Amino acid sequence: MLRKIGYGLIVWAVPYISAIPLLGLMESDQIFFKTLMIVIGGITSAVCIVLYFNKVEKDYLKEGIWLGIIWLVVNWLMDFGALLPLSKMPVAQYFREIGLRYLVMPAFTIPMGYMLSKKIK
Repeated sequence: MLRKIGYGLIVWAVPYISAIPLLGLMESDQIFFKTLMIVIGGITSAVCIVLYFNKVEKDYLKEGIWLGIIWLVVNWLMDFGALLPLSKMPVAQYFREIGLRYLVMPAFTIPMGYMLSKKIK
């Protein structure tokens, strides 16, 4: 469980920290800024998925489901604790613009778990 949470924190922290020097870009070209955040988040997630599953030896699909759910919750909680207070963004707007994008996490981890379970058999 700690590994899942730890990787979830990394998946959240890398784009968050990467965004700090790019905040000016958010003002001048918001679409490009959001594109960069999605790319950075996607690459970070892909690397963490590989690192996580490298140590998994069984129940790949179950691990993929739980990994995606935990990452989703960790990222939402971190945003609620760090991003929303700074941005003063209403919750509904947050989910429209940012929060729903985190659904790609289980969309990545579950198929990885499924694929590994089929490949190993």
